[in-house]
Amino acid sequence: MSVATPVVVRQSGISDDLLALTTLTDVAYVDCHVLETPAATTRTAQQWARAIMEDVPAAVHERLLTGWGGLRLDLEQDAPNTVCGWRIAVDSPECVVLRANSELGFRGELVTEVLDRSVRFATFVTMSAPQGPEVWFPLVPKHTAVVRSLLEDAGRGVPAPVR
Repeated sequence: MSVATPVVVRQSGISDDLLALTTLTDVAYVDCHVLETPAATTRTAQQWARAIMEDVPAAVHERLLTGWGGLRLDLEQDAPNTVCGWRIAVDSPECVVLRANSELGFRGELVTEVLDRSVRFATFVTMSAPQGPEVWFPLVPKHTAVVRSLLEDAGRGVPAPVR
C-alpha cells in the first residue's frame, strides 16, 4: 500500500558540491531546484531525469520540444544515450549530466542528482558567443517556472514508501 505525500519543491542555493557536478567551464548561470521526497532513492538519477522530462503528458512534451527548438538546441530525439534528446555526458546511479548546445550562443547542462531524501535538478549555462546572454537571461523566469512544474509533476508520480 502506498501513501500519498505532499510534493515539496524549492529553489536551493548553489554549493561547491553542486558546482562540481557540471563539466562546463566559465559557468554564467546556474540554478538548482530540490524535490523533497522520501522516495528519492527508489530511482536512479537517469530514471528521475526521464520521469521529469519524458514521463509527461503529450502537450507538455510538445511544449518542451517547441521551447528547446526555439532555443535551437542540438537535441537528438530518440537517439541512444539521450534523455528527451539531451545527450548523456555523465551517468551514475546518483548523478546524470545531460548536455545540449545552442546555435544562439550558449551551452547548457541539466544535472539530476539523487540524495537520501531529495532529488536535485540543476541547470548550468555557459556562453559561447556574445549574443548568448541576450538570448538566455530573459528566459530565466519562464525556465525556472517550467522546471518547478516538471519536478512537482514527477514528485506526484512517485508513491511514498510504506512505513
